[in-house]
Amino acid sequence: MTKALRGQEGYTLIEIVLVIAILGILAAVAVPKFVDLSESAHDATAKAMHGGFSSAVNIIQAEWQARGSSSVSTSTSGWPNGSGGPPMNITACRTIWTDILTSAPPVNNGYLAGADGWGAFGGGNFCFYIYQPDTTRPYHVIRYNASTGEVDYLLI
Repeated sequence: MTKALRGQEGYTLIEIVLVIAILGILAAVAVPKFVDLSESAHDATAKAMHGGFSSAVNIIQAEWQARGSSSVSTSTSGWPNGSGGPPMNITACRTIWTDILTSAPPVNNGYLAGADGWGAFGGGNFCFYIYQPDTTRPYHVIRYNASTGEVDYLLI
């Protein structure tokens, strides 16, 4: 049989170029969406930890008010203070983190660029917990005031 009678075999160059162009357009649209999802996931993780930490601080305060003592180290006003602060230091802030959070994610001393997880540092009345998914901004920070029990979420 001749080639004309057998019909066309394979794809033409135009068909292949069109398929590649369509795939390129789809990739150009999809990749930014996945980048946004990654940042949204980091933000949701940090906000969830803020909510859990804030709730735990308030539960410790309620326990202290009900019993006059708590299962963790607290100030004379019932707020978790790690090891007798303020002034707060890294050790006290890490102790608060692990004492009040059930199955707390590991927390490093200070901020370590590129570290995966949380970093803690303290100063004055405050403990700062910074979420470290990578080295890019924004930084997700939980700020805890050991004198007032106030817990804030900061995006720096």
